[in-house]
Amino acid sequence: MERAESWLLAREAEHNLHLSLAYARAATAAKTATADSSAMADATATGDADAFFGTVEQDSVVVGCVIRTPPHKLLITAIPSEASRAIVEAIAEVYDQIPAVLGPADSAVAVASAWVGLNGGGWETGMQQRIYRLDEVVPARRVPGAMRPATTDDLESLTEWGIGFTRDVGHTFLLGPEQVSRMIERQELHIWQDERPVSMAVAQGETPNGCRVGYVYTPQEHRGHGYASALVAELSQRMLDSGLSFCVLYTDLSNPTSNAIYQRIGYEAICDVRDIDIVSMPR
Repeated sequence: MERAESWLLAREAEHNLHLSLAYARAATAAKTATADSSAMADATATGDADAFFGTVEQDSVVVGCVIRTPPHKLLITAIPSEASRAIVEAIAEVYDQIPAVLGPADSAVAVASAWVGLNGGGWETGMQQRIYRLDEVVPARRVPGAMRPATTDDLESLTEWGIGFTRDVGHTFLLGPEQVSRMIERQELHIWQDERPVSMAVAQGETPNGCRVGYVYTPQEHRGHGYASALVAELSQRMLDSGLSFCVLYTDLSNPTSNAIYQRIGYEAICDVRDIDIVSMPR
């Protein structure tokens, strides 16, 4: 963070995911430094000690960042293509395999190709995503119900919704009971309630001026009523009212409905990113 924070903050919305992961890691490190040995052992057991945070530098000037928090994919910013080999050599010293690379298309392909060149296997294009930014909410049409924070009473149903979200996007996300419970505890997970819960969304990943809205999901039987639009609009407004300047979210470009919904409430596209999935061979 001493080397990368100012560089990442220059495009804070685009780098929300990178920054929020680094801030969370820094906070964990600070707690661990004052914890007893049992707590430190617990942190290691959860895989936190295997996290990778690196800068890409030319002449001691930061030109990119690389992050991985296992078991997740390798997350990169835009990077000079000539740096790809050095990046994967450093990553290969830590991990035998990586599931995917997420970043701007050209950079993600360059890093994935370098990884395959070093380790064998192959790569294929995965989910294509767009990052949106909202600075001012355009109110959604009025629908019955209201937003409320999720509680532990919602854990079972929200875990089922997490499975539904993963199924709908066709991509693996860690949305099991442990992850959902943690979001509830942190008051990140919100529900639209119309007599019963009908839609969910999460606000997390806070940076100095923004946060990330995501995991927006409405079960099939409740779709078409505007619940998700109302929830995202109100949740985004709440985050702005808390003192933040903007919200960001990632969308799957193959889903025109969700992209249109977000644009109608004020989200504007800032850049595209892409998953490049790695087809690994045993080392």
